[in-house]
Amino acid sequence: MRTSLDIPDPLFRELKVAAASHGETLRSFLLRAARKELAGPSEAPKHRVSFPLVQSREAAYDLSPVRLNEILEAEDRELAAGH
Repeated sequence: MRTSLDIPDPLFRELKVAAASHGETLRSFLLRAARKELAGPSEAPKHRVSFPLVQSREAAYDLSPVRLNEILEAEDRELAAGH
């Protein structure tokens, strides 16, 4: 079936560029895009992911800025002492 559409010039240029970048004709690009749109949304995740994804067997580490500074200062002292 043939039909006519009025497509704004800027959109038409974008469509032609997109089709060319996919190595398709404008016709095949538009047909594929229409089929994809009619197929509905892609499958969404079945459930929300909660973090952390992997539970640690060890206790959580305190990596607050204060604790990180303490660790870095201790390493600096060790290096200065020649260890």
